[in-house]
Amino acid sequence: MMTKSPSGALSPYYYKGGYFHGIHYGSYFDDSQALFSMMEKEEQFILESPNRRRIMLDLYETKITNEVLQQLLKHIKHLSPRIIKLAFSAEKTSLKRIQKAIKSESELQSLCCYFSTDMEEAKTWLVSDEG
Repeated sequence: MMTKSPSGALSPYYYKGGYFHGIHYGSYFDDSQALFSMMEKEEQFILESPNRRRIMLDLYETKITNEVLQQLLKHIKHLSPRIIKLAFSAEKTSLKRIQKAIKSESELQSLCCYFSTDMEEAKTWLVSDEG
């Protein structure tokens, strides 16, 4: 039976010989409260499972304000015990802000992350052995 995550992605999602967990945080534009609500649901969904995951975060068309960035970092910290690899896909300026924020957080520096404007490239990296 196929399972969907709260954000609507198949979980696990099979891609090029491997599996990952996709999270759709894209298209929230400037509705940060709806985004935060979805983050809570995804967090609960992932933390209820003992499995570690390769996670793809789609943030296209979501405005990355300082508040959103802080909530995203908090969210990733909570999920970090369950993360094997983490890929981000978003617009170039958003990716730069997220990457810089993660690099400045000592708790997240050891996380295996990938940042790409090309979602297919990010998915390929997630299911590969590199990283």
